[in-house]
Amino acid sequence: VYKRQIADHIRACSFLIVDGVIPGNEGRGYVLRRIVRRAIRHGYKLGRKGAFFHKLVADLVEEMGAAYPELKDAQSRVTDVLRQEEERFFETIEHGMSMLETELATLDAKGSKQLDGELAFKLHDTFGFPLDLTADVCRERGITVDEAAFDEAMARQREQARSAGKFKSAQGLD
Repeated sequence: VYKRQIADHIRACSFLIVDGVIPGNEGRGYVLRRIVRRAIRHGYKLGRKGAFFHKLVADLVEEMGAAYPELKDAQSRVTDVLRQEEERFFETIEHGMSMLETELATLDAKGSKQLDGELAFKLHDTFGFPLDLTADVCRERGITVDEAAFDEAMARQREQARSAGKFKSAQGLD
């Protein structure tokens, strides 16, 4: 299952990049980033603890390059974009997964079936784990995420950012 999903993800990511999308924090860039990170997590579950995803571009070009010459033309750029995003995520996945696994083991020991939304937010904010990625890991263990608490933490952060922006503007620092 994970291998097929990784194959689907490399196709989606590669064609998004060919179309000019780059990983980011908003819009299509955010969707691309989430797809890349989900694929990396699937590989991680299959035992791939090092960069692998960007290396699949060559295989994709070999399979689909004749039908999609734009993919072949952009192979180097696609590989570079994915490699950079993969390296960024691998820097954090070990720490974030370790923190999440520790908390899940604690929940298992307590017989609890819900992950604290504040912790889910910390994983998101500190380690770049989108809520849906945390929820996927939890769902595999029969645990839910307190999404209301996550949303509250996110709202607090946004309010703090707005307040900081107003302060900078009032002080003429922007």
